[in-house]
Amino acid sequence: MSAKWTIALDVVQDVRSSVAMFMFIIEEAIQTAGMACYVLYKNQKWEALKSAAQQTIDNLILPGIDFVNNYGAAAIPLNTAYSAFYNQAKTTFETYIAVANANLYGT
Repeated sequence: MSAKWTIALDVVQDVRSSVAMFMFIIEEAIQTAGMACYVLYKNQKWEALKSAAQQTIDNLILPGIDFVNNYGAAAIPLNTAYSAFYNQAKTTFETYIAVANANLYGT
């Protein structure tokens, strides 16, 4: 294989690895936030739970979904797994918000 192809393949692999690592770090941050929300739920800290869950959606999950939809294809097939994770996490954190609202407002 020529040096040009070797360099080109190295660049592609570097991009793929960077995209995969970014999606992984976002996933880990979401899991950490999920643990915090669970502690708030168990301690019936409804306002704090609602706030933490919404912040996680706004600052991690929605940007993660946007990133995987725009750049995730560079890391096929990992993008499919991360897309599924981010979307399911969104449902989980929306459920935390609904539980907090039910306990705060009876809705």
